[in-house]
Amino acid sequence: MTTAPRKLLAVVALLLSASVVAAADTPPVERCDFAGYRQHLQQLGAIVRTCSAQKSAAACDPAQVGADNEVSWAQGTRLVRYGWLRQALADAGKGAALPGKQGDAARAVIAAAALRLTQDAQSSPGSAGVAPIEKVRADLNSILSEHRFQRIQEEPNLLQRAWAALLNWLFERLNKVVAYGGENPWIAHILEVVAICVPCVLLAWWVMVKLRRQAALPRTAVEATAATAPSARGWQRWLAEAEGFAREGRWREAVHHVYWAAISRLEAHGMWPADRARTPREYLRLLRSGHALEPDLRGLTRSFELIWYGNRPAAEEQYQDARARMEKLVPR
Repeated sequence: MTTAPRKLLAVVALLLSASVVAAADTPPVERCDFAGYRQHLQQLGAIVRTCSAQKSAAACDPAQVGADNEVSWAQGTRLVRYGWLRQALADAGKGAALPGKQGDAARAVIAAAALRLTQDAQSSPGSAGVAPIEKVRADLNSILSEHRFQRIQEEPNLLQRAWAALLNWLFERLNKVVAYGGENPWIAHILEVVAICVPCVLLAWWVMVKLRRQAALPRTAVEATAATAPSARGWQRWLAEAEGFAREGRWREAVHHVYWAAISRLEAHGMWPADRARTPREYLRLLRSGHALEPDLRGLTRSFELIWYGNRPAAEEQYQDARARMEKLVPR
């Protein structure tokens, strides 16, 4: 075969393939009357509203539009194409869920599509559902002039584009994890365990830090809250005052101060936390059973209670006995 016929056959094959592709891309046409046309417009309006509400690729699938319409009425027929609506749904499916300006632009497109379908459904039969281009343009300009769409006209800066790219990357990763988790349920279980354990670990760590900080408080800060405790005065001061009362023959006051001198000394040595609100019996119970100091503190407590709270008369003998027990409790 010569070169010329080969070239002719190649050209014919190219034209045939182009015609096949064009025929495949051309949507089918469905004949209907004007009532059927309006019913189709109502269905398309429902599709657009679902796309605007869900903002997903499935809800905004252009294949839902269906065939174009060849509308017949008394004046003749008119072909109504929906290529603009398919493109609007495709753009909305890609960008409606995105944040920022890209998402606003996609939502503006789907809002304009909904407006056009509404106007087509309300138009007269003679116009075959096609609104005047001037009115459509005026309505679109009115929508885009709203404050929420003003920033769409501005070009995003580098930081905004980087942020949008990061969000897209995160969404893609999460979508893959969710899709993979549907095939492998153990992925979902791992995510649940991580979602529960991480907050618990952080809470436990925070509690430990707070407890360590409280334990690290200086001793003076802790003792400042117990300024009225017996140890706040110092056991030497209690004993000095007891000796003064003894010289004056005021034996009840002398026994009283000897007792608190012993309590102050034990408290200063860390036998129990400082607290002025305790009773003598409560101080006695703070010593564990069998403690070496328990017998002398019990005898001193009994003598102090009988004399101070029981209003028993006191003499030098009782004072010397209390002083001897105090010396065993707090040897110098």
